[in-house]
Amino acid sequence: MKLRNQDKIVVNNEQENGDDEMTTNGDNSSTTHMHLKDEDKEKGNFKHFNISKKTIKKLKDRNISFLFPVQAESYKHVYEQKDCLVQAYTGTGKTLGFAIPVVEILQNDTSVKLVRGRAPRALVLAPTRELTKQISDDFQSIVSDLSVVTIYGGKKYEDQENSIRNGCDILVATPG
Repeated sequence: MKLRNQDKIVVNNEQENGDDEMTTNGDNSSTTHMHLKDEDKEKGNFKHFNISKKTIKKLKDRNISFLFPVQAESYKHVYEQKDCLVQAYTGTGKTLGFAIPVVEILQNDTSVKLVRGRAPRALVLAPTRELTKQISDDFQSIVSDLSVVTIYGGKKYEDQENSIRNGCDILVATPG
């Protein structure tokens, strides 16, 4: 089996002499202080990325006015569907770093219709129920015309099975 080359992106968010930028990952329970320089904010300006007006509005509704460094660094790799490994601290925006370009890819492809029995177009696997919920919430907060289904233990099996059978664009799940 031949393995494809994989890009590894490492983001160091311990920058000196930057402005304190408070980030919330869509809720008030998860707050991180990052020191972002003006050049980081400019690199993350939405105009530099292929992001729809709908998604930008949804991001701004979450008080996100530019892509954070981890998102800006990984966007092109994910959008071009290249293998990509991202390493950064908790709370730096890794989930949206993957979610935003995936949502843009799926929303731009209008040839696929949501019909009962159709397989998911994107599968996201997470190690825990809590992370599965967080990832699903992040996707839900930025999608416009896509269906997101979340599968994890502790919910009625029949309800989850019906959600998948009804068809979805993004399936977020955990094996546990």
